Amino acid sequence: MDKIKNMINKIKSTPILLLCCFSATKGAFENKGLRYIFLLLFCFSAFLLFSFKPLSAQTDTTRLKAEISKIKEDVEKNLIQIKKLQKLKISGYLQGQFEVGQEFATTKVGKPETYDNKRDGNSGNFIRFGIRRGRVNVGWEEQFGSASFQLDISERGVSVKEAYIKASEPWLKIATVTAGIFNRPFGDEISYPSHRRETPEMTVLFQNLFPDEKDLGAMITLAAPKKSKVAGLKLDAGAFCGNGIAVPDNGKIDFIGHLKYDKKWSKISFGIGTSMYYGSVRNTDTVLYKVQKENNGTNIWVANEVPPFQKNIRQYYGVDAQLSIWHKCGQTQLRGEVLFGTQPSTKTKFSSPKGDLMQFGAVPFNYLRKFWGAHIYYVQDIYKTPMALVLKYSYLNPNTQLKGIEIKNKIDLPYHYLGGGLLLKFTSFLQLMCFYEQPFNSTNNSIPVDTEPADGKNNVANYQKLMKEGVFTCRLQFKF
Repeated sequence: MDKIKNMINKIKSTPILLLCCFSATKGAFENKGLRYIFLLLFCFSAFLLFSFKPLSAQTDTTRLKAEISKIKEDVEKNLIQIKKLQKLKISGYLQGQFEVGQEFATTKVGKPETYDNKRDGNSGNFIRFGIRRGRVNVGWEEQFGSASFQLDISERGVSVKEAYIKASEPWLKIATVTAGIFNRPFGDEISYPSHRRETPEMTVLFQNLFPDEKDLGAMITLAAPKKSKVAGLKLDAGAFCGNGIAVPDNGKIDFIGHLKYDKKWSKISFGIGTSMYYGSVRNTDTVLYKVQKENNGTNIWVANEVPPFQKNIRQYYGVDAQLSIWHKCGQTQLRGEVLFGTQPSTKTKFSSPKGDLMQFGAVPFNYLRKFWGAHIYYVQDIYKTPMALVLKYSYLNPNTQLKGIEIKNKIDLPYHYLGGGLLLKFTSFLQLMCFYEQPFNSTNNSIPVDTEPADGKNNVANYQKLMKEGVFTCRLQFKF
């Protein structure tokens, strides 16, 4: 190929050489015949020159077209790969937390999570810090389905927090099926993501009834079409194992349902919903404790014999409402819920199970408590600043059948919780939260008072006075 190019270049230069020679030897060619021979050679070389030029241009054009075609193919392949990668969704957040607790408080980070005067000194207060949540969420979305995995990564280790799939029907576009480990469809607070929550934690009532927030199960969602008269109406209903993020071992299914209606205008939005939880907890003991009334009118705990592994009823009902208003000062939010029902629990804890239950020797959930509770949030943007004021009130009565001196166990004690703080949003991905919450226990009870402080405490736990259980939380959150 190179030899052909050299030959063509030599031929191209021939007319110029002939012309130069003719000019230089003009006087020597008086013979007309020689002049004609030179003119013929000049014309022939010029013909060759113009003949080979189009051939070279045509070759270059063909090569250029081939290169452009290859580039187009590469671009198309890259676009296909980019479209595939757009289906991959990676997100997460990290919450670094610093807490200061009073003597009888419990923190969410650090170890131990309670005060110990051997390591914390005699001040009566203690400090803990750590990673509250380190979540990484990986998802893949298709037109009518998706899958999602969420891990929690911290100094305590790595654990699974979510793993579920979703499938939507393509015809009416009103039904979606979800299966795996995901949020229980009860009320509003569980569905509110923890990275968006304006306070460090959910209310104590929700923490007890729904530990870990999520459960293993399957759910169907029915949503009214957007252009219909009932747009905003949605029903979530599903069957769940009932023991949180754990391998199911109890051979039973719980039902959870949430019916909600949302409506939004230009500057106002509101929502209202109702929820139901109907399930059970296996009793690994042969004794069930219930509150009964004696002849003198006093309510007390009474033991009843039952078959082993009996299903103790677990039943909750709830109503939730939300209101948001946008105005010159920013956004004002009000959110509230009321819950009541029957809770199978242990003698020393009001919380629901979140692990293996079907083992003799395990602590039995054989105390049936009638409860009710409520909470309300007030969130107010501070005028033209990246800050928001947060106020929170909640109430929990874990045993409505016992009152006053009938209460002899701190687990049956009613509590009021009052908290407040500031939320500072530096950017859309970085924010700082400072929040203080103070529990107020009912002092009308007959809970025995120890004669000496418990190990690691400075003072005795006297629930006939206000207990020192307040916690201050400072949290820095980064979201990506």
